[in-house]
Amino acid sequence: MEKDMKAETKNIVFREIGAEDEKMINSFFDLMGGESRAFFNRRDYNRRGVLKYIARPDTTRRYWVAMYEGEMIGYVFFLDFNTSIPVLGLAVRDDLRGEGLGGILVDFAIEKIRETGKGGIQLTTHVANVRAQTLYEKKGFVCMGLAKNGTELFYLFRFIE
Repeated sequence: MEKDMKAETKNIVFREIGAEDEKMINSFFDLMGGESRAFFNRRDYNRRGVLKYIARPDTTRRYWVAMYEGEMIGYVFFLDFNTSIPVLGLAVRDDLRGEGLGGILVDFAIEKIRETGKGGIQLTTHVANVRAQTLYEKKGFVCMGLAKNGTELFYLFRFIE
């Protein structure tokens, strides 16, 4: 993709993931580089999660793909969607990092959760993933400290009325 994605944000389409997306999802994960796999898809955890959801959707999870000109450029998901503060995850295609897409995905996620009337969003990110930490803090997430596993930081975004 040669276009300046920052200028093309109005052309990004979000849609819920469906069974027809299995091949596209696998391709997305197959193209992840080492850093993305280390920070986002250790032991293929996130790929297995989305493929499980595609095979057997359930009410505790929600997934959306971000599409641009027919290509998957990223995705957003929530775990524990049936709780008051679901867990957010997102990924941007490796070759499009630095184009502002992470911010677009976070904005989409915040709006989706705001529409549901939930209390906020939680997430974790690896302690070495400074790029993600900077993005989340810029978008209003507050770092609450180390997560239980000791290798990730726990972030919280609360809707305050």
